[in-house]
Amino acid sequence: MSKMIEKSERFVQKIVRIQQFISNIFLVFIMSIITIDVLGRNIFNQPLKGTFEMTELGAALLVFFALAVTHKQDDHITIDFLVDRFSEKVRNVINGLVEILIACIVFFMSFYMYENGVRTMERKATTTDLAISIHPFIFVITFALIIFALTAIFKALTYFGLAVNKK
Repeated sequence: MSKMIEKSERFVQKIVRIQQFISNIFLVFIMSIITIDVLGRNIFNQPLKGTFEMTELGAALLVFFALAVTHKQDDHITIDFLVDRFSEKVRNVINGLVEILIACIVFFMSFYMYENGVRTMERKATTTDLAISIHPFIFVITFALIIFALTAIFKALTYFGLAVNKK
């Protein structure tokens, strides 16, 4: 059973690394189109059409693709002055429970995002200027949320493993 979990975790981590790479591409894309838009607007008096929409969609994808890698590397803000007072075993149990809570909340979010994507697809919703369909972006965000939740589950398993290991 442990081998299967390790194999699954390695697979999810590969997806996380791919998502990190894609989020970096979106960051460069957003910086480029904003630069082109500003230069076009100020120098040629011709702004880039759809810059706001492309920035908006790109930023959404950037954020959701970066969630799992940020969580995996503990690069988010934490306030743990109370938890630091507990023993290492209790800290690991608390951190594991928090990870399970995070995973549950994110799974619920992904379920509702998927439902929103289906509704958006049925309504054939598009962006205003470029008429880009919105539902594929929502489905990609749903996938990114599921990967984030799986990352939290694997972190929970790691914390629980640390809590039961004898020293």
